Amino acid sequence: MLIKEKDKKKHMIKMKRNKRGFTLGEMVVTVAIVGSITAIAVPNYMRVRMQVNMEMVKQHLKTIGTHMNDLYNQNRQFPPNINSLGSSGEEVAITASLFGINRREYTTNGYTTGPNLSTFQLRTCPQAGRWGIAGDRCFVLTPLGITEDAIGNAAVAFGVGANWGNSVPVNIITNFTTLGSSFLFTNAKRIEWMAAYLEYEAVWLNSQSDYKIQNTLDGPALSFISFETPTENSKLFEALLPSVIETLKAKGIYLTVKEHTVADSATTVLAVQKALGHYGNLSYLQYVANLYSSNSKALEFSFQVAQPVKNQAEFMSRWHSASENFSKVKSEALLPEPG
Repeated sequence: MLIKEKDKKKHMIKMKRNKRGFTLGEMVVTVAIVGSITAIAVPNYMRVRMQVNMEMVKQHLKTIGTHMNDLYNQNRQFPPNINSLGSSGEEVAITASLFGINRREYTTNGYTTGPNLSTFQLRTCPQAGRWGIAGDRCFVLTPLGITEDAIGNAAVAFGVGANWGNSVPVNIITNFTTLGSSFLFTNAKRIEWMAAYLEYEAVWLNSQSDYKIQNTLDGPALSFISFETPTENSKLFEALLPSVIETLKAKGIYLTVKEHTVADSATTVLAVQKALGHYGNLSYLQYVANLYSSNSKALEFSFQVAQPVKNQAEFMSRWHSASENFSKVKSEALLPEPG
């Protein structure tokens, strides 16, 4: 039976409609849905992956602990060095577990012993640049078992010297104490200005560390360095600092200020930037360090916060709020007191 010409045209039009592609609106909606799912799924996946990784590290430590106690029962002492053990069954098992820990991107060079090799401690942390990826805490193995160290030592993980404690400096600015105390009309406004600026920095530092370090109240501290040329305003800053600290504390931000040498500060910040893979920042930071190498001191402003910024979305929200607050405080602080 022949198809009528009119019906044939209708059939062709219908086929063309069925073959049409996605509209721009449909594609935008699809991309938005996929993006939302990814934003939820990826952080959860990374967290689960990190938890699994840390559990494997703990299992390796448990194995090491068992065989270390066996060695002590045999020799009445613990090995002086676990990175160059012999070929006994226990020693081979320990070496294999150390290798397993390294594969999990944790360190194995934190082994120390007590008097007469009667005790030991093996401390393992995420390797340099892997804090918040391989794990977010250190573990300590002793003859009594394994303990978790939520504070950990992020400084060690990022190649920072012991004199920096548990603080990781990620940025350098200049003459903060002068800016915060020289051009404002009253001490009350100076305190408000400095607190607003430091709140802004506390948020900013999380993004500068690529969210690999969570500076929680029980975790490592993030910090910035201010290279200072001493002036009369430095004394004023020291007098106002306790009030600034209290103002920040009321907002859940805990500030500590310590002095370091310019040379040590420059070396440390550059090491952290390298560990983070931020090679583009190195030339500028080195230039600033050279500029302030003489007749200067370095102040470290380190922060631990009740609610750290964990990802880019949180950062944008918190940073926008802190930035607006700082701009508002700054503009108001420059106005003379009424009356």
